[in-house]
Amino acid sequence: MTDEIQADIEAVSQIPLINTLLDVAIETTGLGFAAIARIVDKQWIVYAVKDSVGFGLLPGRALPSNMAVDNDILQSGETVIIDDVQTHPHYRNHPMAAALGFRSYIAVPVLKNDNNPFGILFAMDRQPISFDTSKFIGMFNLFANLIANQLNAFESSHKSESELLREQQISKLQHVYNNQLSEANRNLEKANLKLQQAIDTGNMGTWSINPESKQVTMSAFIRNLAGLPAEGELTIEQSMSVVDPAYREALTDVLRDALVNHIDCDIEYPLINGVTGERKWVRCTGKLLYDGEGNITEYSGVLLDITSRKQHEDKQAMLAAIIESSDDAIVSKTLDGIITSWNNSAERMFGYTEREVVGKHISIIIPEDRLAEETQIISKVSNSERVEHFETMRRTKSGVEIPLSLTISPIRNERGQVIGASKIARDISRQKIAEERLQNYAEHMEILNSIGQTISADLDTKGILQKVTDATTQLTGAEFGAFFHNMVNDKGESYTLYTLSGAPREAFEKFPMPRNTKVFGPTFRGEGIVRSDDITKDPRYGKNAPYYGKPEGHLPVVSYLAVPVTAKNGEVIGGLFFGHSQPGRFKKEHEQLVAGVAAQAAVALDNAKLYDEIRILNAKKDEFIGLASHELKTPVTSINGYLQIVERGMAKDDRNKTFINKARTQVSKLTTLIEDLLDVSKIQTGKLPFSYTKFDLAAILNDITDMMQQNNLTHKIQLHYNQQPIMLKADQQRIEQVLINLINNAIKYSPGADKIIVNAELSGNKVSVSVQDFGIGIEKDQHERIFSRFYRVENLAAHMSGLGIGLYISQQIIERHKGRMRVESEPGKGSTFVFELPVN
Repeated sequence: MTDEIQADIEAVSQIPLINTLLDVAIETTGLGFAAIARIVDKQWIVYAVKDSVGFGLLPGRALPSNMAVDNDILQSGETVIIDDVQTHPHYRNHPMAAALGFRSYIAVPVLKNDNNPFGILFAMDRQPISFDTSKFIGMFNLFANLIANQLNAFESSHKSESELLREQQISKLQHVYNNQLSEANRNLEKANLKLQQAIDTGNMGTWSINPESKQVTMSAFIRNLAGLPAEGELTIEQSMSVVDPAYREALTDVLRDALVNHIDCDIEYPLINGVTGERKWVRCTGKLLYDGEGNITEYSGVLLDITSRKQHEDKQAMLAAIIESSDDAIVSKTLDGIITSWNNSAERMFGYTEREVVGKHISIIIPEDRLAEETQIISKVSNSERVEHFETMRRTKSGVEIPLSLTISPIRNERGQVIGASKIARDISRQKIAEERLQNYAEHMEILNSIGQTISADLDTKGILQKVTDATTQLTGAEFGAFFHNMVNDKGESYTLYTLSGAPREAFEKFPMPRNTKVFGPTFRGEGIVRSDDITKDPRYGKNAPYYGKPEGHLPVVSYLAVPVTAKNGEVIGGLFFGHSQPGRFKKEHEQLVAGVAAQAAVALDNAKLYDEIRILNAKKDEFIGLASHELKTPVTSINGYLQIVERGMAKDDRNKTFINKARTQVSKLTTLIEDLLDVSKIQTGKLPFSYTKFDLAAILNDITDMMQQNNLTHKIQLHYNQQPIMLKADQQRIEQVLINLINNAIKYSPGADKIIVNAELSGNKVSVSVQDFGIGIEKDQHERIFSRFYRVENLAAHMSGLGIGLYISQQIIERHKGRMRVESEPGKGSTFVFELPVN
């Protein structure tokens, strides 16, 4: 460095305003470094520096001119503001950014009076910062003008002094000196005015302390900020009263160091407004001024409101703490997909450290088959759209793919332009496992319900077991499955193969039945489920002669699952056995599924067994009813004949003749009952005879209602129809039997009423006949059951005679004629029985 350059640097450093402006530049922007530099001999030389972050650029440091961003500034004459050099389309690959490692940068040219560039005023920081562009451009231009004015004034003053020394003998030069000095003073006044403007613009004020009187003078800005009186001098105690109590001691020490030890100050602390109580953070810088003899004449400085910066720092610190402590991976990237930040959770989740991925493309964690997703996401983010709860897969450093839920938000600069994206990734592996388990559980329940419905509808034992074996073989993924009945011989050594699935029956039939071995025994004794990933390695395997394992030619079995099927009474019905030639094929869930099906199968088998027993009993009952009815018919017919003979031999006035008539009436009822029982027996065996003829149903209705009316005087029987013939091809005697039964029931079950309505209606190819009474009625839940054999309405007609077979016979007769019968009834309002028959 030449002596001339060194002299220039020292001269610039002696201008007090320049150091103050560099302080203000740092405070107002939040940047950690500010400096003035100029180009000399194709090199950039740093002239004045304020460095709080350790860039290492000291006054006199030189850089090659081709490395400096500042060449562009001098060429264009415009201010350059860079929020983040890594995302800037022009400067992100600039050599100076790479050499110094800065991220954010502001620079403005310093032009002298003749518009010749002196150099630049610039500030920078290692972290990206979002700038208020319009505010900072105006402020830095103002600072550059102030520096230029100071330099011009300094040069003018220096020049005037030099000429005065050289030409002090020449009076005419005195006038020139005076003019130049006046111009310099005017420039200085302008500089001071602009400085005041800068102070007002930069949220700062000035203060001074008289070292003798200890009186404090403050600008209006500081007084208003602290809530102090608007006019008059203040004492140090008054000034100290608005300082946060926690910081008063430190500030007192700083003041003592200044006035006693002659140390300049630079301190940050909070103020409490004396009027509003509002808390504000300030930065106070102070310098000592001396007279020619070295005595302190004034202690003055600048106080800057840094509340916004502190709040921003606090917010950034809080956000940083949240990001670093978050369980979710939080990553930021440029619109080109370059990763710019990577939190601790991202390291844990993906296995890459921050150093490994920052500056790399986000595709480092995206599987190849999902790369198109990144294009779609960036497209939406570029359009200021937020992507929420996007479920996808991402790849870790080890190559493992994990399911994630992504939320992606756009990152904007101070002008609102989207410059990147913030991505929050949540590992949803557990959620997916839970969803899969829930889905499997739902599917299993659906399967169990489906199987339950299927087997419960079957009352055939073999059919049930075959369905169960087929279903469970499919559910477990077994190569074959079988059900063995627990039918043990007198030695307790054999079981019987009942159903088989997944293999031909001959694959087992050529082998003896399983015996009471140590492997099969627990299943047939009902001790529990046996599951093995490799049954050949089970300590119970191969312990029994003569095979000591599987017989030669047996289907290969490695994976083994056996589940006992146990009845309600604890009896082991048998066992479900499953095999697979590969190890580890059966899981816990297969146990649970088969156990569930086995429980349903046990119930179905119990039901089937019960059904078989009921069917046998019903068959015996029907056989007994038929036999008894047939055997009763002969003696009843003989009794009726004997009664007729006795009646003929009695005199007309014989008083016993009345009892004979009553006896014959009861015999007639008994005959009807026997005939009904015989009809029931014939219906059950399918032997009820029918003789089809063509007749007029309307004429039959007239005849029957007339006959029934003559025999029943308690009720009026009303017949309604359109007097047109209703021709049917049917068994006339059986249809009459149905009508008589319905009218008799209507009279019997309406003892408090006095009428019965019979209605016939022909509609299209069918006729509908109804018999309506106004009696006791029937509960809705019994409407279907009253057509069952031997069923009588509960709690309504217990005192009324009958076996409950009349409606059963009537319905069977109508259904044999391809018709149908139903009832409409309400308790207390009577019943209407309706049958419909096709008209031929």
